[in-house]
Amino acid sequence: MEKKGRIRFFSWIAMTAVFLAFAGGAAAETVEKRFEDLVLRYGARTEARAGAAEYRDALESRADRMSPYELWRSLFRPGTEPEKGAANALSLLSLLVKDGDPALWDTASGFFYPSETPKPLAAADAVYMAALYLLRMEEDMAGHLAASLFEGLLQSSRAKHFFLTTGPAEYDTLASEMTARGLLPSFGKWPESTVAGTLPFAAPVRGWVTYGRALSEDMVFLDGAGSPQSNGRYAWDRKRGRIYAVVEERDPFFIPWD
Repeated sequence: MEKKGRIRFFSWIAMTAVFLAFAGGAAAETVEKRFEDLVLRYGARTEARAGAAEYRDALESRADRMSPYELWRSLFRPGTEPEKGAANALSLLSLLVKDGDPALWDTASGFFYPSETPKPLAAADAVYMAALYLLRMEEDMAGHLAASLFEGLLQSSRAKHFFLTTGPAEYDTLASEMTARGLLPSFGKWPESTVAGTLPFAAPVRGWVTYGRALSEDMVFLDGAGSPQSNGRYAWDRKRGRIYAVVEERDPFFIPWD
């Protein structure tokens, strides 16, 4: 458990204990029962997450030895076995994000060349595809690992915004599956999501679009490092699953993308 997480949890325990001291009768018994259930659930969850981390190390060692770009492409090949898909996705995540931790998604930066595919979006693909493959596996630890990856993504406010609360169509399927198995985040519920397109997030930069059109069609701008920003050199059309270079209307080399 991370240090900040422990501090928040035990601070909550202290506040709850004070409340119980002043509560009375049946109300106190009800609150105490809920508190005990929470402590047991939190302890079991923490133990499961620790086991999932060990399971991840073993699984990741089975990944194919190939370039990060090829690992990314391998995640979407039809007929990929769940164990191999999960291993390749976890390997890719470790190559793109500091410590392979989805909570540090913001550390992903740059593009795969020569395809000019944004690494930050590929890193988000790695989290999603790892979870999708893991939930198709029979081992209990695979499910806990899938949940821990998504909970890590929740800890990055920008990743949460771009990939969860505004997520692909696959998010609802994943959240429903994890909820049905009791694989929940610490606060007990996966966030609601507004659907925007489907996986994969990443794609090679192809074609051009004007700044005004990108803005009017609610495309997401990407900066020179491939990361979503309020403005940028590229426009990510989530609905169509495409990424364009942004040009001005007056650019003499402008070629409309459609």
